[in-house]
Amino acid sequence: MLKKIWVTSLMLGLLMSLAAKAEPRLIDKIVAVVDEEALMQSELEQRIQQANEQIAERGIRPPPAEILRQQVLDRLIIDTIQLQLAKRGGLRVDDQTLNETLANIAQQNNMTLRQFSQAIENDGITFNEFREQIRHEMLISQVRQRRVGERIQVSEQEVDNYLTSPEALQQDGREYRVGHILISIPDSPSPEQIKQAQERAEALKQKLAAGADFQEQAIASSAADEALSGGDLGWRSALALPSIFTDQVPKLPLGGIAGPIRSPSGFHIIKLLEVRGGDQLFIDQTQARHLLLMPNAVRDEQATLAEIRKIKQRIEQGESLASLARELSDDRGSKQSGGSLGWVNPGQMVPEFETAMNELAVGQVSQPVKSQFGWHLIQVEERRKSDMTDLMRRQQVRRILSERRFEEEVQNWLREIRDSTWVEIRS
Repeated sequence: MLKKIWVTSLMLGLLMSLAAKAEPRLIDKIVAVVDEEALMQSELEQRIQQANEQIAERGIRPPPAEILRQQVLDRLIIDTIQLQLAKRGGLRVDDQTLNETLANIAQQNNMTLRQFSQAIENDGITFNEFREQIRHEMLISQVRQRRVGERIQVSEQEVDNYLTSPEALQQDGREYRVGHILISIPDSPSPEQIKQAQERAEALKQKLAAGADFQEQAIASSAADEALSGGDLGWRSALALPSIFTDQVPKLPLGGIAGPIRSPSGFHIIKLLEVRGGDQLFIDQTQARHLLLMPNAVRDEQATLAEIRKIKQRIEQGESLASLARELSDDRGSKQSGGSLGWVNPGQMVPEFETAMNELAVGQVSQPVKSQFGWHLIQVEERRKSDMTDLMRRQQVRRILSERRFEEEVQNWLREIRDSTWVEIRS
């Protein structure tokens, strides 16, 4: 009995000794709570590391650690809110779509998916972590398109108005690479808050004019989405720039700085980094007509083929495809006009039809061509090169006006969701 007690006491003494020597170790801690969702120190540290690597790759001097930490934490909070909205809205990115996106990213980097996966692992991130990062980015894009996109409408009159504006008339096809810094203001700001933000923006502009590095200042001070990329907006036509910049950018000399420019989201400072030119767009068009026979309840595939071959013989004997199409074609959309399809642009028709059409000489009628719709006889009447610059520009204006409003509205929307979400920052 004594021996047993002695052994137990010895073990207890060893445990107490080890406990006394052991240092308490913090595994993780909560840095913020976003609508009851905890954000952990480990995730924040991982994002800070990624931001530092991105900054180093760009050759930019990093800001003080505390400023970078605050920038990254702010971005983490905003991303978390957007992911919460995506979840509530039932949005999801399935594995197949995600895998296709990852394969495209790998291809853009001239790698196989296996090589790309290994490169990610070599950078110290597991491929599963990277997959989830991409999934989150896709979800954020989806929720922005849904929540912000539904606010934006561009009418034909607005396109017409823009195309006759001085801005459009002076547009010469150049593209601009612009740096951007946003000094934000809160929603419904007080006059004092506006004054403080403006003074901060003016002081920053003076600092830049004195030679401070624009990218470094963007990382340290900007509240815009592209802050951690040094404020680089990438290449944009004048039409694709945010509307508050369009009057300023084309007038700036290379390296010139403009601002502060006031908008609902705050005060903007921009710098013209680079400029490049553009070209007109010409495409090959084909004027064609066709006759379509579709299998039906009384005429199967083989009978339909036999029937269209008979029609082809009638054309070879002198009848016109146009008159036969008015009489016999199953394409209701073109039947009354003798099968006329008008001027056809590349990519407008199904592949089988377009391939056969492109091989025909002007005036020639094809052999029977099978497509998903049935059997066709195709005739090419004329070909031309068409200047599509005006049409494409109109389409571009419509798209760009939407994108421009989208970018402007995103900043307002981000501020709204941030202000309407309960967030607790913990030290």
